[in-house]
Amino acid sequence: MNVQHNTQTMVPSRTANSFRTAIRWCHHHLRDLSDFVFPRQCVLCGSVDENEPALTVCYCRDCVIRLCPVPVNRCQRCAAEIGPHATSRNGCIHCRDRKFKFQNVVCLGMYDSPLRQALLSAKWSFSAVRMQSLAVLLATERSDELQTLKVDRIIPVPQHWRQRFVRHFNPAWILGSVLAREMHILCDVHLLRRARRTRAQKRVAVSQRFENQAGAFQVRDSHIVAGEHILLVDDVLTSGATCSEAARALLQAGARSCSVAVIARVLDSR
Repeated sequence: MNVQHNTQTMVPSRTANSFRTAIRWCHHHLRDLSDFVFPRQCVLCGSVDENEPALTVCYCRDCVIRLCPVPVNRCQRCAAEIGPHATSRNGCIHCRDRKFKFQNVVCLGMYDSPLRQALLSAKWSFSAVRMQSLAVLLATERSDELQTLKVDRIIPVPQHWRQRFVRHFNPAWILGSVLAREMHILCDVHLLRRARRTRAQKRVAVSQRFENQAGAFQVRDSHIVAGEHILLVDDVLTSGATCSEAARALLQAGARSCSVAVIARVLDSR
């Protein structure tokens, strides 16, 4: 009886393993066929590299280098590029007189071409694939900086619910999910919410942006963030008003500290 029982239980297992092997074989060869018929084309420069695999889904190796320049001298507080002899322990010319509620910023690069072009096309694409590719670059190319932060939780900057009717996706959610996967940290997309709708920051004078975001965020469950170091993620950081107000809400809810990660740092006109 025992032999018969063991034989019957092993058959489904062998069948399942054979099925999974067949699926993997089909997936591998269908992918090769797809790359042959429809070769991967860089969405930034249009080139097709048939010899070397792309580092991301959307960008060729040359464009990855252009999108991720090696940081030379950046502000320790806001990630803006500064002069070679400038110090930024207490901030730089771009942030020194601003009272941020977050500690520091990690960014992929400055909001210049080609990163500006790549980010704009990703934000307004019907597909989230381009934004996912930029998020992968942020996670891999700035891995050391991100790991040094030693954060406990990732929270994307939320959209107001009305924005979801006109946007295909929230870029911050995409960034947060990819960073969480690469850093092996929990991403909570529902913990922070927009309590009210604000005017788009790009339509507000720089001097009024902090006022525009005042009281815009609320934390749903304060006990969850108590004592934690939170990593806020968004697509860009310009004046820092949005991330600072989100950090204020988290700190008031009991978070220990907040840092920020973005794709691009935009230098605003003061």
